[in-house]
Amino acid sequence: MIALGKYKAKINNMFFKGDAIFELEKDGDAYEMEIELQGADFDMPDFKLSNTREEGNTFYANATTSLLPGKDIDVELTFEDGKCNGFLKIPFIGKIKIKDAEKIA
Repeated sequence: MIALGKYKAKINNMFFKGDAIFELEKDGDAYEMEIELQGADFDMPDFKLSNTREEGNTFYANATTSLLPGKDIDVELTFEDGKCNGFLKIPFIGKIKIKDAEKIA
């Protein structure tokens, strides 16, 4: 089962080091995701999720954003015991790993 809610993760890559807060919500059959990078000197663009599917406790999706027109972001998140692990694979940036993100709301 996909654990909807808000999670806090430590991110450490060449573009950002710090805490990320992401929220996964579901409205009817559609999923939505918001991401906030705490302390970043830039605003995160809005994401639109598509091709969403669930397999057990793992969520898969493609995401698009106006920052990368025509490019898909691959999303894979596994939820277990109040934590989330997975990644976002972003064109030109690479794989952003999510490890032991804790549910905060």
